[in-house]
Amino acid sequence: MIGSWAAKAMLSFIVFEWVVQLGWKGNGTYSYASNYVSDLGAVHCDNVGNPARYVCSPSFAAMDLALIFIGVNVVVAACLITSPVLWIAAHAGDLDDAYKAVRRDKTDGKIRMQPTGFAKVTTTIIRWSLAVTGLAIFAIGVFPEDYPNAGHTIGIHDPAVVILSLGIFVTLVSIGVLWFRRTDASLWFFGLAIVAGVSGLLMLFTGGKTEFSGIFERGVIYAFIAGLAILGFMVSSAAHHERVGHLQPRPATRPLWGPRQAGRLVAPFRRRHAPVLEI
Repeated sequence: MIGSWAAKAMLSFIVFEWVVQLGWKGNGTYSYASNYVSDLGAVHCDNVGNPARYVCSPSFAAMDLALIFIGVNVVVAACLITSPVLWIAAHAGDLDDAYKAVRRDKTDGKIRMQPTGFAKVTTTIIRWSLAVTGLAIFAIGVFPEDYPNAGHTIGIHDPAVVILSLGIFVTLVSIGVLWFRRTDASLWFFGLAIVAGVSGLLMLFTGGKTEFSGIFERGVIYAFIAGLAILGFMVSSAAHHERVGHLQPRPATRPLWGPRQAGRLVAPFRRRHAPVLEI
């Protein structure tokens, strides 16, 4: 549950961005279409980029701290949303149904299972790409876009943005693949991955030399925000239903990674000495 809330905390980015841009002192008003998000975190009031643009954000510290906070939250989500949780988040009850017989044989009623094969590889990719993405966001907050102006020949901000874009695309695609044909939400992740991928390519090919650079960057960032929010809500909902037994598992004959079958709500039940599944 903590991991799911850490994922949903990405939504706070929109609030931080809006509040900080209210104090913008650069050329004209801050534009979501042409200005980068990183412009709000620039430490100095100066010309940056090529072609040069004048940026001045008096509340830069708030934006950079917000990016650091969000980066930490993404890493926490990657650590606490475990592989079994990712595995069954698309349909609460799957894990319970698959290992019901095994659990019955355990005298202490406890069993710890992990996904194997395809599911194991996919959940591992998701968690590692999430962690790398979180670290990239953290680095963007620690090293603002005008950091190289302090006399450093090799910047850290720009490579972190590239890693962030790649991490976002891999994360969204991997979640869609893991949940494919198990939940309609997988289509959202594929759609968001396309938006992030196309936006990232437009950023790369234009090199920030168009008046729509801000839109391209936000196509990547906002797609990730939406994806993590969906992931967080689905994980918290599945965890709740799995714990209280509201959802009936799909038939045992149906493979875990197979055609989707919606969970059916059943009345809550209590079992004395019920086995506990630790995930």
